[in-house]
Amino acid sequence: MAKCFSLRVITAEGTVLEGQAEYARFETAEGSVGVLAGHAPMLCALPEGIARFRMEDGTEKRAELSSGIANVRDNTVTVLADRATLTD
Repeated sequence: MAKCFSLRVITAEGTVLEGQAEYARFETAEGSVGVLAGHAPMLCALPEGIARFRMEDGTEKRAELSSGIANVRDNTVTVLADRATLTD
């Protein structure tokens, strides 16, 4: 079983996605970033785009994000976006 981290995708309206994830991938101004459990602390700006997450149960989730930020710290990934919508 893969190691996991806590994941939260949040907007001003509330929490869009929350749970344990094995992997997160999102676009930044500098390029694509992948995050696994134990990743070094990082704070980055997110332009409009798609974020991808592999959850603990193996399901893949995608969120269409407007601009925002991603904070990676203490085995937690928090995405704060102006808008976020889960897509198929």
